[in-house]
Amino acid sequence: MDKLIFSPALAVHVSAGFLLVAVGLVPILSRKGARLHRWSGRLFVTLMSVLLAAAWIMTALRFNAYFAALSATATITLFSGARVLRRKRPDLDPRQRARPLDWLATLAVLAIGAWVLVLNIQGRGGGKTAVSLALIYAAFTYGGWDLWRFSRPTAWPFSPSLWRYEHVVKMLSAYGAVVSAFSGNFLVFLPSPWSQLWPTLIFQPMAAVWIVVLARQERREGSPRRDRGRIGRVSGF
Repeated sequence: MDKLIFSPALAVHVSAGFLLVAVGLVPILSRKGARLHRWSGRLFVTLMSVLLAAAWIMTALRFNAYFAALSATATITLFSGARVLRRKRPDLDPRQRARPLDWLATLAVLAIGAWVLVLNIQGRGGGKTAVSLALIYAAFTYGGWDLWRFSRPTAWPFSPSLWRYEHVVKMLSAYGAVVSAFSGNFLVFLPSPWSQLWPTLIFQPMAAVWIVVLARQERREGSPRRDRGRIGRVSGF
């Protein structure tokens, strides 16, 4: 039964991963609000959901601490990065605040991260400790941030543009997880653990730069834009 399920799940996972490496570039480079951006973004979320479903099936069948940490981090960034589009203005509409599903998903990821952390501390992480710890740190960071935002949706550092910054950072992180896994498996000429860590060193500073650009442009325009405008031509989100 293990082989009957694991092998097809692996095939689906690898196939979706190959597609995502290319598909993920489109929403990054396309203009925000444009049809191409919306279409490619939905395709990215769909393919990522398929990839993660297969990843969790494989993790359940043949547990690996590193794979669990990677899946957990990718899950929270994708899920929260997409869901934040429904929580743009919690100050104006209480319906745009966190739902039970948001709380459940975030707490589940944090619990998995804590479990993997304990395994690594006990020396039962199964190798790739440095990468696993980096992934756990990311899961805790995003999860902790989300719990704060869920419990205090209009408190600091809330602003009408906060959802946009969250979307940029989280979706870039989700794409970074895909590239990290791809690099670790196929770019074997790179030394470990840098073959899996280099996407983080690129995408996180990239997200920070885009946020600065967005904030400066909004300041020049005098007020935050709604859902479309010139900022999208620079950021792609």
